[in-house]
Amino acid sequence: MMAAARFWRKIRAFGQKGKRMILALLLMLLWLTLLGPAWAEKPPEKVVVKVPVMLDGRELFWVSDSGEFTAAERGKNINALLEEKLDGTLKSGMALEVKIALQNEQITLRINDRHLVTVTARDTIPGVMLAEQAQIWQENLQEAIARAKYERTPAYMDLAIKLTLGSIIVAIAVQCILIWIDRRYRRRQLRREGSERGSWQLLVLLLLRIGIGIAVAGYIANLFPWTRRWLYKAYQVLITTFSVEIFTLGKEVVSLNRLLLMAVLTLGLWIGVSWLTKLLKSHILPLGGGDQTVRESIAYFLRYGLIFFGSLLILTVGGFDFRSLAIIISVLGVGIGFGLQNIVKDFISGLIMSFDRPIKVGELVQVGEFQGLVQRIGPRVTEISTIERVIVMIPNSRFIEGEVQNWNRSGLTRVKVYVGVPYGADMELVHKVLLAAAQAAQAHHPDILRHPPPKVKFRGFGDSALNFRVVVFIRNPLSEPKVRTLVYNQVEAYLRQYQIEIPFPQRSLQVNIPQFKELAATWQKQPAKGDLDYPDRVRDNDIPAPPVVQPEYDWQAIVSQMRGPSGVEIKDRRSNLKSFGKCFVGSEAVDWLMEHEKATREEAILIGELMVSERLIHHVLDEHGFNDGPLFYRFYADENTTSKPD
Repeated sequence: MMAAARFWRKIRAFGQKGKRMILALLLMLLWLTLLGPAWAEKPPEKVVVKVPVMLDGRELFWVSDSGEFTAAERGKNINALLEEKLDGTLKSGMALEVKIALQNEQITLRINDRHLVTVTARDTIPGVMLAEQAQIWQENLQEAIARAKYERTPAYMDLAIKLTLGSIIVAIAVQCILIWIDRRYRRRQLRREGSERGSWQLLVLLLLRIGIGIAVAGYIANLFPWTRRWLYKAYQVLITTFSVEIFTLGKEVVSLNRLLLMAVLTLGLWIGVSWLTKLLKSHILPLGGGDQTVRESIAYFLRYGLIFFGSLLILTVGGFDFRSLAIIISVLGVGIGFGLQNIVKDFISGLIMSFDRPIKVGELVQVGEFQGLVQRIGPRVTEISTIERVIVMIPNSRFIEGEVQNWNRSGLTRVKVYVGVPYGADMELVHKVLLAAAQAAQAHHPDILRHPPPKVKFRGFGDSALNFRVVVFIRNPLSEPKVRTLVYNQVEAYLRQYQIEIPFPQRSLQVNIPQFKELAATWQKQPAKGDLDYPDRVRDNDIPAPPVVQPEYDWQAIVSQMRGPSGVEIKDRRSNLKSFGKCFVGSEAVDWLMEHEKATREEAILIGELMVSERLIHHVLDEHGFNDGPLFYRFYADENTTSKPD
């Protein structure tokens, strides 16, 4: 099971990386095909055309041209006579006999005393005499006629119908299983990543479903003689379509099947190179030590070097003549010299973006003064949709040469809210109130993460206020406006609850009033009437107690939930002929923490490492720290009831 899980992770990792390069390679192949060199000239070869002789959609043998008749005419006449004789025999009940006869010193085959075909030297297999070839054809015809008669009997029809129903039931069952796997994977992806997106696994499942449907339809059509004829005709139309001439380069004919073959070879080249470079980076290069950057550079140049030379070999097999590349390079140089620098720069930048993928469709980016969602990455420009729903086309070179802010790449987005409180306020109380407001916002909005937890920082002394910053973390940057509004509302409510004012800028105003001193002296001589009692005055005993701030990691609650009914799967496990009692898998714990503690994968791994350092969990053999992998861990609370490993 652990090996299968590791293999599935490798397939998923390849799907995330491999899909990015396939389109770029196919575009490069198309560019070389349309603009590249001419095909190498080859001496024309004499091709012997042969046409199959068929009965009920099954090929019996092949005939070539003979004398005045072409291979197509001979095949058409033979097939028509066979169908005519078979239909007549079924209606009249007479037997069909195929005999070998000698006519005009030529060996022929006759069916019920009618001439069927003359065996010529072009029809024979190399090394086979004419008489032997005629005997082989006679046996094939007799066997095909007997099979055709049997397939039209009621007994065979009952068997074919039963096989049809059985294959349909099996296909429906397999399709239901694949649909269940597809939905389960999508739900798991939605829980882990917060959104559904395409993946290599979903593509494989879709291809499997389509392939099973086509295979079952072909199997059912092959059971009945008349549907088998239609299936063969459709197959021939498909073969003819893929073999038709698209264009010619020199004297070489380029067909669709040749282009598809080269595309498949290119795809296989990329898959092989990807696995090889991944093996090199993960197992071979680390043995030699060195810096990580050096290892990445070696793997980078090796990957694209192998792709380059492999592409040359594939194009050579396809018949390209690379001697004419010098002419194309010269034409491109002249075009660039006459003012195509910017176009070529944007085009090459598009190729680099296709390889490196600094941005993806659907990501929130900011390029200069433009911020929006990436809608399309073209060969020359990239389209982004701004918050005003305006489509902006930005040249690809700006993404390569300038600074680009990608809000999705890190997986985290910080939402910052700035608050000022008056001088003289209790800073410790303000810190607790703001942190409690942020935690209240986290409890109200599902997009706000619990790990990393909300933060409150004192930012400095302002002109008229003490400045604080409240930070919460979210995964989806598109929800940033709603989250910011919610945090502002919670901060305002908590500050109002604890009677903490939000100051406004203070200004000094000097007013010159004539005879002000006399008026002030007269007012002071008036008798005092005591303090007035204002009903809205805030008294000290009206201010509630400081809020309770939740700790960053409540270990007791986390351990209790992980060991509870909805926690990680804790059970006895076996590995390498050893049994370990009451343990769980590290990767499953990471997934549980991401889902229930609303943490990123990095934060979930950090929580696991902290649990090891806090002596809450440990590796069953105490050989590893916490790792997001198929390693077994156990709670210290389960040690007393756990037996030692065998």
